[in-house]
Amino acid sequence: MKVVIATCFQSNEERVNSIANVFRKRGDELKLITTNFLHKTKKPREDYPKGYDLVPTIKYKKNLSLRRMRSHEQFASDTFLLIREYKPDLIWIEAPCNSLISYAKKYKKKHKDVKIIIDMIDMWPESLPININKNSFPFNLWRNIRSKNIDCADAVVSECDLYKEILEKEYKGNINTIHWCRDSRAIHSELDLPSDELSLCYIGSINNIIDIDKICDIIKSSNKDVVLHVIGVGESKDKLIQEAKKICRVIDYGETYDEKIKEEVFSQCHAGINIYKDNLYIGLTVKSIDYLQYGLPIINNIKGDTWNLIEENDIGVNVTDNFKLYENKLIELRKNSKKIFDVYENNFTKEVFDKKCTDVINEVLK
Repeated sequence: MKVVIATCFQSNEERVNSIANVFRKRGDELKLITTNFLHKTKKPREDYPKGYDLVPTIKYKKNLSLRRMRSHEQFASDTFLLIREYKPDLIWIEAPCNSLISYAKKYKKKHKDVKIIIDMIDMWPESLPININKNSFPFNLWRNIRSKNIDCADAVVSECDLYKEILEKEYKGNINTIHWCRDSRAIHSELDLPSDELSLCYIGSINNIIDIDKICDIIKSSNKDVVLHVIGVGESKDKLIQEAKKICRVIDYGETYDEKIKEEVFSQCHAGINIYKDNLYIGLTVKSIDYLQYGLPIINNIKGDTWNLIEENDIGVNVTDNFKLYENKLIELRKNSKKIFDVYENNFTKEVFDKKCTDVINEVLK
């Protein structure tokens, strides 16, 4: 079988690679399509991922702009030019961008035998960090690109259960949750926890959707001195570092994907921070999977999947109004991490991911 997997974001390529490996094990022929533009830095990419076709993509500077929508439209159009040449039997789309869904519907009308799987990684405009009416123009137009065309799919996959609240109103077939995964199983490091401080970690993008004020309030609520370990970059990093330094000790590691460095940092930490602004529509973050893999309890405020995992399995603390940090609970959870490792092994390993992908593929092809 000939298969295409397409994404317009470099950040999705880890997931694309995991999906591609499932198809390779089946013996299928693959074409992987991605962008030559980096959304995070708003610059053309300098690294070219092996095994991918790169689509030249219109640059944009603002996340909320007509130029960005035009860029996505152009990416989708050029992606389906490649798809028409390749003539696949199955197309797996990482969405957003929503335009890929509308072009998939146009393609399906002319190629009725092709199978289409749409993998919802985010919900636009629902997940956008803005406090305005998202049912107004142009947000309703943006939503309709997805909602009016998603019925072309033979299967819909969601990266978290939360998105089903909306998707079930737009798509009448089965919606399968396939969480992000990690290649390796749980990592049991030798702990090097400080005895006189509460050691917290933040890993990942430090952008305008994290709630720096709330992070600082949580730190200030501790009865212990706090050290904050930061791994990551982003437009809000300077603000996070500046504000945190007023109330605690900060160690900044910059941006690193070195697993040995991550393991060394996590071995010193009692918990990981997963705190975002309240107006976001997020069910699960990649950073929370990182924390669970290394046995860190999560300090969390996002609803949906992460909130429910913490409530049902006692693997961290959910932040509510008038929250106070219970250091002793976090310290105890960190030293006795079996429940945390169990949640990771049961939900986020490569084996779990592969089985869920295989089940979806088999259902579509039967």
